[in-house]
Amino acid sequence: MKLIHALAGLAALPLLASAHFTLDYPYSRGFDEDLEPQFCGGFSTPSSGRTPFPLSGSAPVLIDSHHPSAIVGMFISFDSNPSNFSAFNQTASGQQYGLLDPFGGISGTGEFCFRVDIASLGVSGLTNGSVATLQVEFNGGDGSLFQCSDLVLVDNYSVPSNVTCQNATSSTSASSSAGASASGSTGAAGAKSTGSPSSGAGRILAGSAAATGLVAAVGALTLMI
Repeated sequence: MKLIHALAGLAALPLLASAHFTLDYPYSRGFDEDLEPQFCGGFSTPSSGRTPFPLSGSAPVLIDSHHPSAIVGMFISFDSNPSNFSAFNQTASGQQYGLLDPFGGISGTGEFCFRVDIASLGVSGLTNGSVATLQVEFNGGDGSLFQCSDLVLVDNYSVPSNVTCQNATSSTSASSSAGASASGSTGAAGAKSTGSPSSGAGRILAGSAAATGLVAAVGALTLMI
């Protein structure tokens, strides 16, 4: 009986927690909570209709967090159909660039808004009508989750007036839940850089190793019953 209780405890480990996040603006390719640990949240095909997004200048990215705290970072690819993480740090011609928004911590559940500027990356050859894919990585302590949004970059574009960007203390143009805060100051809700992230492959492998360890532990206990 004790072993059965132990198995039940393992099933409740944070690795299997159901909390997640959504990408609310620009609009996500799609959402499936069970697939969020996968590249682009499990949606591998670009959207048929891309969201217009400013080619240059400050623009909002809105997420809704269902974790009490998390680390968030944002990548962007200028391929028409990026299929791996390496497409999110260099162009097809080989020009390398950094994160669209550095990794940093947020605290509180609800909506958070980050301000990004695609032109700040210094990527050459981007013009009115260029396509891009934004990928958000979110880690609430139980592994990385991902969401993608497909964009068309538009010169002098203004986001819709109903897309607002504010937190508990200031407002600049995503509605944040009361008491939600961020540790840092790059982005309207803030995202303090915590250094360079590991490669996408490393993140996926780390999650897989943890899952494998849990399965092995459950299997060992099962044999003991």
